[in-house]
Amino acid sequence: MNTSEPKPQAIGLDHVGFIIPDLDQSRALFTDLGFTLTARADHTRTNAQGQVVSAGSSQHSIMLTSGYIELMQITDPLAGHQLTPALKVRYGLHVLALATTDARAWHADCIMRQLPVGPLLDWSRHVKTTECEGLARFSFFDAPWQAEEPSYICWVQHLTPELVRSPSLLEHQNQAQALLGVSYSGPSDGLQGWGQRLQTAGALPPDDGSGLGLWRLRDAGLTLNVDADIQTVRPIALTISFDRLDPIVQRAQALGLTCQALQGMTGYRIDLRHTCGLYLEALLSGSSA
Repeated sequence: MNTSEPKPQAIGLDHVGFIIPDLDQSRALFTDLGFTLTARADHTRTNAQGQVVSAGSSQHSIMLTSGYIELMQITDPLAGHQLTPALKVRYGLHVLALATTDARAWHADCIMRQLPVGPLLDWSRHVKTTECEGLARFSFFDAPWQAEEPSYICWVQHLTPELVRSPSLLEHQNQAQALLGVSYSGPSDGLQGWGQRLQTAGALPPDDGSGLGLWRLRDAGLTLNVDADIQTVRPIALTISFDRLDPIVQRAQALGLTCQALQGMTGYRIDLRHTCGLYLEALLSGSSA
């Protein structure tokens, strides 16, 4: 390998993914909250023989101006999907997909640094909107993962970006705009280990050297907070910006969800723990996260 090759560009946050038990129920919940969802799509992958086969999962996505949210159900536990083991531990946010414009370069960089990563893979899913229709294609690779860990880390390159952000998919009745980040909580020692994983994946650590607080990505942040009452590190909150807050708060309250004003910033914390395993933090666009 040519070690003089330029280092890949800074990593962003491509999307987060929820493993959920019932895709139809999750679609209904997020639709009622005012989000626009993509049509249901089945994942496929290319196997070692070059054949396109089922990846064993189906999904809806909530596309945002920056980042997106994937709601995914494992439809065939025998198909070999990487996240099938998660079903035995918990439902909720598992996928932390990092964005790159050159998956091959990042893959080579990880190998050069002797990091354990899987092979570079090609996946696809069908996309149909009022503006376009086609096969959205992705290149990605992942890191070794156990279902008990905070998140499954993978690196994603969109090969057909024009298919995944049609204008109609970015229009949400609740005025949702951008995915700002994920907050993790747990014991201090566990957070230190998770921070080391994030740094090797491309995240930039806090300036104070503590390993706690805000870890920076190109377009989002990952926050690590100590909570001695949580035995293992878990994603605790998902932060999204909104042009207006009234629509999402009113819809959440109509569904019987608890909404609390966030201290020190313009936003609300909506309790989705029963259905999604975490809080949704809704911030007014332009306010500090």
